[in-house]
Amino acid sequence: PYQAKGLLRACIKDDNPVIFFEPKRLYRASTGEVPEGDYSIELGKAEVVQEGTDITVLAWGAQMEIVESAAEQANEQGISCEVIDLRSI
Repeated sequence: PYQAKGLLRACIKDDNPVIFFEPKRLYRASTGEVPEGDYSIELGKAEVVQEGTDITVLAWGAQMEIVESAAEQANEQGISCEVIDLRSI
């Protein structure tokens, strides 16, 4: 929810045409604190969610939950995963 609001605000403020995809699955599945104030998350800049040294896994949106779970399972088998949330393309 924090990222959704920040990215949507950035899209609204951007002078360029933007397409904003919202997976409805996240409406009920994702919870979290969202500040009431105005803030934006920079478009075109990914977030490194987890540092890792063996492989890098990229995803965005609803797939992040699945990728983070897979990275956790890989970690249990001794594979260090870097997880990157693309956030915008």
